[in-house]
This record gives sequence, structure tokens and C-alpha cells, in this order.
Amino acid sequence: MPDQSHVGRRYSAPGQRIAPDAAARMAAAIAGPDPVAEPGAVPPTFAAVYCLAPTFAQLFNDTEVGIDLAGLIHGDQSFEWPEQVQVGDVVDAATEIVGVDVKRGMTFVRLAMEAVRPADRAVVCRGTALMIMRATA
Repeated sequence: MPDQSHVGRRYSAPGQRIAPDAAARMAAAIAGPDPVAEPGAVPPTFAAVYCLAPTFAQLFNDTEVGIDLAGLIHGDQSFEWPEQVQVGDVVDAATEIVGVDVKRGMTFVRLAMEAVRPADRAVVCRGTALMIMRATA
């Protein structure tokens, strides 16, 4: 179970390429039956692919932190995009555990995420997340 000793632990996923076909598939899925509003653009929600997925996979597999997926509740998530990411960009993603609190028998883990385009050091995505772990039997 995560505790205060895990605050500051970072997970890095350098070299995440924004694949045109994957971004287009997500844009089409979001658009549904409507035409894609900006063909060739990267939808904001694509941050789940290049920022969240590769770093959260590392976090969830970190046996020292010990996140129990069976008791995990997704509490909150927010993003901002200071610079636009483009198809073909390569970004370096990172997630850091910035807080761990225990309240009423539940563990609250606060995370900070960031994706940077190394070519110009532009931050293309920044976010926070809150995971809540219930005690499991």
C-alpha cells in the first residue's frame, strides 16, 4: 500500500511518438457519426495514450508502492495543454507521486503528470490525478 515514503517517486516514459493513425482513430471515436472537426489534429483526450498509459503502467507494476487494482477508485483527474501537441511529435512523459494521505481507512494518492516535447522543451500536457485505495480483504 502506498505511504509517505513513496512521495517523490517518478515514472518516466521518454520517446512517446504521437502516431497519426492512433490519433486519427481516437478523433473518429470521439466524433462518432459526425465528421472529425479538425482532420489531422490530436484530440486533447489522446493524452491518455502518450502521458497516462505508459507511466501509470509503471506505477501499477511497482511492487514497492503496491497499488491494489482491486480496491482502486479513480477519484479525480484534470489536464491542461500549455502547447499543442502535433502528429509526429515525440514527447517525454513523467508521473510523480506528490502526496499520500490516509483518511477513514482509505489511502489517497495524488499524482502530477507532465509531457514535454524535447525538441523545443515545450510542455504539451500537464495534469493531476487522485487515486483512492479502499482497504481490501
